[in-house]
Amino acid sequence: MKKTSLIFENSEEPMAGGFLLSDPFQGDPFFERSVVYLCQHDAEGTFGFVLNNPLALNLHDIIERQDLKDHALFIGGPVAKNQLFFLHNLGDTIENSLACGPGVYFSGDFDSLAAYLDSNGYDAIQLKFFVGYSGWDENQLDEEIKEHSWIAANNIPLSFVFEENHQTLWKACMELQGSKFKMIANFPKNPNEN
Repeated sequence: MKKTSLIFENSEEPMAGGFLLSDPFQGDPFFERSVVYLCQHDAEGTFGFVLNNPLALNLHDIIERQDLKDHALFIGGPVAKNQLFFLHNLGDTIENSLACGPGVYFSGDFDSLAAYLDSNGYDAIQLKFFVGYSGWDENQLDEEIKEHSWIAANNIPLSFVFEENHQTLWKACMELQGSKFKMIANFPKNPNEN
């Protein structure tokens, strides 16, 4: 009988518009059991946002803009932790937005976003705010994948980018990767808790 290896790896390659799932035992405060949405992955490097690491603050706690609804804030990663970023589904309606994947766009002009929302409201708008981002230099992410810190996962529905139930997001994404990863998804954070 063939044994199933539980080495944290698969055959997917990272790509803009795809996801990264962290090793369950990474132990890094930014990346433990994290789901990262990748906005860019090319020869210049990689960047994206941790989707499931909420801050104890909301948008109105850090900016005085009553023209925007209050939103949850997420720690996007350890880079530029004093800057605010957002992902949305408004396309180039928001000036200077960057297309990441089908229906998902990175930031753009904040005043353009506020003006759009003031005129059109929030119906059918998907919007998520981040403090900081996750970034890798050229080849750095590839090395971390070889070290089994991450797997690329390109079969995750894009609706997960804006998923509000962040507590179970990593587990749900892991379970989509197949039976080996379903087992890994159910490991406790502390292996001694069995």
